Amino acid sequence: MSNLTNLEKRKFEQLLGMDTGYVLNFTNRSFAEFIRDSTGRDIYDSRYDYGSGSKANRLRAFWQKENDGVVGKLMSEMLDYADAKGAQQEVCRLIVARLLQDGPVPQAQSGSPHNEQSSQQQRRSQALGHLKEEFFQLADERNRSKAGLALEKLLNRLFEIFELQPRQPFRVVGEQIDGSFQLDGHIYLLESKWEEHPLPEADLLVFRGKIEGKSTFTRGVLIALNDVSEQARDAITRGKAPSFFVMNGHDLIMILSEAISLTDFLRKRVRLLAEEGCMCIPFSELA
Repeated sequence: MSNLTNLEKRKFEQLLGMDTGYVLNFTNRSFAEFIRDSTGRDIYDSRYDYGSGSKANRLRAFWQKENDGVVGKLMSEMLDYADAKGAQQEVCRLIVARLLQDGPVPQAQSGSPHNEQSSQQQRRSQALGHLKEEFFQLADERNRSKAGLALEKLLNRLFEIFELQPRQPFRVVGEQIDGSFQLDGHIYLLESKWEEHPLPEADLLVFRGKIEGKSTFTRGVLIALNDVSEQARDAITRGKAPSFFVMNGHDLIMILSEAISLTDFLRKRVRLLAEEGCMCIPFSELA
């Protein structure tokens, strides 16, 4: 059984046009062949009987019956087949990446209502759930400038939840700073980018300049929802020690899904930056 949430299922349904009972432009035959080639499963087997038995309902049953790895593989190939563009496609890719992680995403444990620590965890889990829903809704926002501004506010609330003393966006002599936060006594500048493609070197150089223009002990976190290009990763570290690390959309989804706390994630990334100079590292490789 996959651990797709109802909200995540809805994102796939919208992208694949499943409200009509269909799935993309598949016929019954091509739908069966596609799923068989991808997963080895017979989608018209009785175990996938659900509701009217339409293609959309059979896919919903597939999500219910199969594990994360199988569902993730199928949905990744369906997204390739759909060849969709835009923020909604990006969010669906992030959901697929989460499914393909080793093991299920840990769920918050319910505790006694009289236990203060458990109660705090429940409130945090609820707040993170709301932020995750807001994030998915922002992916549908057609005005990407508006979505970017809303993302800044969402991130500020995320850092507040983990008591990292975030500061709202501010200006310093002609330059815009998206925000800052404090972790273990150190100040980090924050920059967020939600572009259609991975960020080029120029965006990273601008952010590095903002950090280096403050002090020798200032650090930074660049939140690039669609990651940064391979060329940029190589160029930004060539001959110069990095002063910031990159957090991508998959990292954010995993934090909002409670696979790791924000503070634990940041500490792991800070250590990798300090010890190995790693600006970018896949979530699956975090120790």
